[in-house]
Amino acid sequence: MSTSDSISQQVTRAFQECFPDDAIDLESDFFDLGGDSLTLVSLCASLEVKMGFNIPPSKLLYHPTVEELAAAIEALPGGAVI
Repeated sequence: MSTSDSISQQVTRAFQECFPDDAIDLESDFFDLGGDSLTLVSLCASLEVKMGFNIPPSKLLYHPTVEELAAAIEALPGGAVI
């Protein structure tokens, strides 16, 4: 399993935790799922626990799909370290 696959899987799991009633895939969009500011904080906190480093909320604002967010996280300094 590549690092990017692992990051995508972790982001998918975090989305599933925040949106348990929705089917989540790589194209799932935070805002289309009904994400709000509280969900944003919850998702970032979940990702921080899963990955071991801070995920700035702005990353999700600019990269709202699972696939885009995973790529943005991978590009962060230390983002490839899981």
